[in-house]
Amino acid sequence: MSKEGSTKMTYAIKNLRKHWELARVHWQDQNAQDFEAKHLFPLETRCNAVIRGMDKLAEVTAKVKRDCGSENR
Repeated sequence: MSKEGSTKMTYAIKNLRKHWELARVHWQDQNAQDFEAKHLFPLETRCNAVIRGMDKLAEVTAKVKRDCGSENR
């Protein structure tokens, strides 16, 4: 397992944040604040936790492959 998945997720969440900031220039009411608090902040938090987990899993998988002598499999 490589870090490709977590890299893609990191890019996606950064891209979402960038586009949200652009939208916030025009959408500045209570609904925007509620959307951010109820949806975007929790999503970012969960995605960051998943990214950390994916990175850890990639490390463990690489170590298992090395320890088992299956680096090229």
